[in-house]
Amino acid sequence: MPKPFADVSARTQVRRLRELARTALPAWGLRDATLRLLFHGYNTTFRVDTADSRRYALRVNTQPGKTAQHLAGEVAWLAALSAETDLHVPTPQPTREGALSAVVTSPDHDWPLPVVLFSWLDGRNLGNNWTADQAHAVGVAMATLHDHAERWTMPAGASFSDFGSVLTDLPNRLGDHRALTAEQSALLVEAMDGAQRFQDEVFAAGPVIPLHADLHGGNLKWRRGVSTSSTDGGVSTSALSVFDFDDAGYGPPALDLAISAYYLRDDEGAEAAMKAGYATLRPLPAVTDEQFEAMVAGRNLLLVNDVIEQPNADTQAMTPAYVAASVRRLRHWLETGRYRRTLPDGEQPAAAR
Repeated sequence: MPKPFADVSARTQVRRLRELARTALPAWGLRDATLRLLFHGYNTTFRVDTADSRRYALRVNTQPGKTAQHLAGEVAWLAALSAETDLHVPTPQPTREGALSAVVTSPDHDWPLPVVLFSWLDGRNLGNNWTADQAHAVGVAMATLHDHAERWTMPAGASFSDFGSVLTDLPNRLGDHRALTAEQSALLVEAMDGAQRFQDEVFAAGPVIPLHADLHGGNLKWRRGVSTSSTDGGVSTSALSVFDFDDAGYGPPALDLAISAYYLRDDEGAEAAMKAGYATLRPLPAVTDEQFEAMVAGRNLLLVNDVIEQPNADTQAMTPAYVAASVRRLRHWLETGRYRRTLPDGEQPAAAR
């Protein structure tokens, strides 16, 4: 009998998921296409190459919390963004029956796995180190997303989760979990209480709109050789692509900015350039420094809460170091009011997401 999915190596997990993804290809008439791994983490994505040189990205959702209603909202928003804005986003490809997703049955999971085929995006992931032009373009793209979100109507039968909680729609595991010591848990609970208090203030002030809610360098592509100058002398988003709307949800615009700022800390120039790009299209959200820092810290809390429960083999291996680093960062925020990733003593904590 095969080992449970959570107990096998990442290579074995990918092999099993590749075999599963192959069974979904006929839904799009791509039976003879080849599959190459792009990413194996919270979900698993393969590059699809066809015999006639077409290329796509096929995502298999392995997370049990992905509802049919959320998936319907995600693909509907992407289809609308593709048709109604100049943003480069992955366009969901209809199956032979006209659906924007398919479902496959997995022997490794107790739930059916959604599969989506997206148009291919050229370029390389933006990564962790952004130039001023790249950060500016991300800010412009974020503001474009927010402008569209304000006028877009969620279709019937689709929905996003409300991100009023710092932990979004995830259960709170910070108080008692096998991956946490009592001391770590106590610090995380204290940080959670503080971050939630400030986030509640921001939500109460409104507005609340659909957000990408995961705009970091791993979900952005940059195409070299594409002009980044706009007609008004600013920086456009023509070289930038935005993907992975899998975590989209309802929240205040400031939350999207805080999430991206989490990944930029402590590059003050890049963070400032991102905010400046945003401000070229719409005013920066009216939040206090305390509220903004709490939402940046809240991103770390969300990730810890998620990481400690992940079945992915690689994620499990880095969890102890990530938890320890996160506790140190969050303690610093509680003590100083400023969230930092590189801490004052110069120690660089283990990186994760």
